[in-house]
Amino acid sequence: MNRANAHASHATIGCAPLPACSVPARREKLRLAGTLNGIDYVEVGDDGISLCVHLFGDIPQGLGMANVRITGGDRITGLRVLSVNPELEPDMHDDACLRVLLDREGDHTAYCLCLVDAASGNDPAGWLVYPGFDPRYACATLHFRLDCAKTLDCADEAPCVKASPPAPEINYLAKDYASFRQLFLDRLALDMPAWQERHVPDLGIALVETLAYTADYLSYYQDAVATEAYLGTARKRISVRRHARLVDYRMHEGCNARALVTLASSNDLSLELANLLLLAPPSGPGHPQPGVIDAAQLDTARAQGALIYEPMLLDGMTTFDVVAAHSAIRLHSWGDELCCLPRGSTRATLVDTAPPAPPAATDAAAVAPPQRALKLAAGDLLIFEEVLGPQTGNPADADPAHRHAVRLTDVRTSVDPLDGTLLLEVAWDACDALPFDLCLSVRTPAPDCAWLHDVSLARGNVLLVDHGEHVRGQCTSTAICLPGDSDGDYPGLTAALAAMPDACTRCGTLAEDCWLVPGSTQYGCCRCDGAVQDVRRPPADTGHVLPDAPLTWAEPLPPHAPVCRLLARDPRQALPQLAVYGGALADVLVAGTPDPRWRWLPRQDLLESGPDDRHFVVEVDDDGAAHLRFGDGVLGAQPQAGDFFRAASRIGNGPAGNVGRDSIVWLALKSGVLSAELQPRNPLPASGGTAPESLAEVKLYAPGAFRAKSLRAVVADDYARFAAQAPELQGAAAALEWSGSWYAVDVMVDPLGCENLPSALARRIRTQLERYRRIGHDVEVHAACYVPLRIALFVCVLPDFLVAHVEAELRDRFGTGLRRDGTPGFFHPDRLRLGAPVFASALLAEAQSIAGVAHVEVTTLVRAEGGDDGVPDDGVLHLAAREIAQVDNDPDHPDHGSISFDMGGGR
Repeated sequence: MNRANAHASHATIGCAPLPACSVPARREKLRLAGTLNGIDYVEVGDDGISLCVHLFGDIPQGLGMANVRITGGDRITGLRVLSVNPELEPDMHDDACLRVLLDREGDHTAYCLCLVDAASGNDPAGWLVYPGFDPRYACATLHFRLDCAKTLDCADEAPCVKASPPAPEINYLAKDYASFRQLFLDRLALDMPAWQERHVPDLGIALVETLAYTADYLSYYQDAVATEAYLGTARKRISVRRHARLVDYRMHEGCNARALVTLASSNDLSLELANLLLLAPPSGPGHPQPGVIDAAQLDTARAQGALIYEPMLLDGMTTFDVVAAHSAIRLHSWGDELCCLPRGSTRATLVDTAPPAPPAATDAAAVAPPQRALKLAAGDLLIFEEVLGPQTGNPADADPAHRHAVRLTDVRTSVDPLDGTLLLEVAWDACDALPFDLCLSVRTPAPDCAWLHDVSLARGNVLLVDHGEHVRGQCTSTAICLPGDSDGDYPGLTAALAAMPDACTRCGTLAEDCWLVPGSTQYGCCRCDGAVQDVRRPPADTGHVLPDAPLTWAEPLPPHAPVCRLLARDPRQALPQLAVYGGALADVLVAGTPDPRWRWLPRQDLLESGPDDRHFVVEVDDDGAAHLRFGDGVLGAQPQAGDFFRAASRIGNGPAGNVGRDSIVWLALKSGVLSAELQPRNPLPASGGTAPESLAEVKLYAPGAFRAKSLRAVVADDYARFAAQAPELQGAAAALEWSGSWYAVDVMVDPLGCENLPSALARRIRTQLERYRRIGHDVEVHAACYVPLRIALFVCVLPDFLVAHVEAELRDRFGTGLRRDGTPGFFHPDRLRLGAPVFASALLAEAQSIAGVAHVEVTTLVRAEGGDDGVPDDGVLHLAAREIAQVDNDPDHPDHGSISFDMGGGR
């Protein structure tokens, strides 16, 4: 053995010699030199136990089992060599190999096969290279089973991989523009130390600031997504609205104000309501002159911030007839003096003659007989107004609170048989009952002591108006006027414009907001000859933002409703006042109003909309801009790409329209000229204007809204609560009774203003409760059980007061009707509630408050059917939950309860 072999025999061998190299250049050198042998590669047979070891050179003579070593394995270790035979004429190989047979097959891990000197021990660290073999290739790695798939390359990866650069240090506290800018500059100082420019005009600084702005926007968007995901943290109005709707809470956007305006005129005329505007002048010095203004004054007033109101179409009327005689209508007192229309009145008698004109001649025979001048009809509005001070007769002393509006339900003509005065009998709903005593005639104080008539008058020609104006917009569409090749963004537009060459001119004359729905065209998979191809035009974006704000919100008018319901407002039922039409360009871009089938209707939400319902939702953002949201084809119809939309919006909303009385004093026409003399005026203040609900209110009320509003009756109190919702009732009680087979719910109701339950009302309440009834419960509605009481009071009168006067006041106070001052008596049906006990202390306090009463004692407070007199020990007469106290004190019906007064003292 020469020196080189001696050194080689002691070299460390193994399957992972160092260094690890990706290019095996030594292998080719060994082949070309031919002086050293080594293992080229190892093949594993199909049986898994036979190995074919290929060498660089010839197989040495004498190579046997003692020279083959195998190590490695995880689950299967200690493989033993059973035989080693050279295979000089292989059938399936191009060169000879050394056939090694093992006792068993290895596992999936890598094994190491080495050819060593026979003198080598079992310790791999002491293995010696087989004589004549290169120590670098004395061993080879082999795998009995391959983990890689058939479609993957099983070659080993390069052992030497370039190390990845260190990750940049990221300051996660950078969240705004300034911190991001500094972060980028710090990073560039490390990567580009030669660049030290910091002037603003520098291109690098401009790039850094652009990236900082983008990062700031993305950071805000990242925070906003997490913030807007929950009701408690959401800050955007639209997000809060949608979160609240998930818990069945409707966030309202406020509603506009309503007012009643009278038109005083000296001539009869007819007005088109759609062409009429009423204005409250802008604030400024001086008092504006009431009357009609022209188009120039209208534009000036609009620019200065005048509030504009439009007439509301009551029960479908489109024209309004102004009658001169309705400007001031006298109330008939039937020749009596010191008259008033008492509180609670629902009828009145009007004088049906026009005010007398100055006579043209002195001949009495030439004077024409009076003719009927009033043209009032059922459904007309009327306002009663005190025009003179009852004490002084001065118009400036008239009480402005003594003004009341009613809607007539019955109008009948009559004649005063005493003097032949033509009369008109009018009536109105009990809901519009007069809330005060309306004075008709008085006598002035001394020394004049003159009779003063027509203290109050009735005003006709009344219009119901609400705040808001239909703005005149401008339709502008670049895609229509400069089409070019627009089919990519608006499918079908080129063909539609070819059929309508004047489309751009039509857009210019359209005084509404308009837009096209962008999108694309998608074709189905069927393209064979003769097949009907499926063509779809999905929209890219169906939303739209209206250009004007604030959008008017108002709830629909109830049909044939009294004034009390016309002026009652519920902002949660209000809908946006917006007329939207959308469809094909040829169908929508027309002069005038498109066909109603292209109308899209506003809704509170689209949860109940079908796939063919043309509905949309208006969502108002934090800036007051109105966003239109359409359906998706499942909940509401989805607009198609290329559709043309037009929207006529109305502007004016919120409490700004709640102007005071006598503020709406201007009238204008949208088009044309009005030559008549008209003086508009609102005797009553405008009301109902409500501000949009704030985010704080929604977050406060929405989480508990679904608990506050029950949808099903489960226990008896639920039935009572649902029954009490009827406006004709002031209370209800219920109890579950076992009938022997099932439960029956007995609902006792307390009607408002009376003690009798009409059968029609009982049936209506029974029908109302049916929607809440629990399965297995029978519901019966009955009148409350009235319990007659017997009450006696001992009253001691002061010496300076007449006993009769004090007793009269006591009977007035403890009556069942209205007192002389118009307030309900102590035992009025509306003051007695279901299950409410009667307190002796309340009787004492009521009697003691009368002037002249020195002392009061309750001697009797019992049920009328009881035989014993006296007062309960605790001073409280308790009643059951379905009972109501009754003290009518009617001598014809002593069984309805009574109260007596034992008077003492006085004179």
